[in-house]
Amino acid sequence: MNLYDTISYYNEYEEKVVASIEDISSDMDSYEDVILENGIPKYFSKKMKKYVPIKKKNIDSVFLTVKNTLGKIDYIMIADAI
Repeated sequence: MNLYDTISYYNEYEEKVVASIEDISSDMDSYEDVILENGIPKYFSKKMKKYVPIKKKNIDSVFLTVKNTLGKIDYIMIADAI
């Protein structure tokens, strides 16, 4: 799973929706620059000067911005992507 890949998820009405991943973000201030690489969310570590995987304890702060086939934008958790 990478940016612009097509995924499926269930919306608030429990309907299966097909969408493309437009962006990945985090609620945490320390994760300013986030990327999605082969399904693994990574942030840029200023100390290590490279992208490193987001820690499991913080994975719930990460969400995907997706655009469905009708052009509607939704925000979903990574775990909700099928």
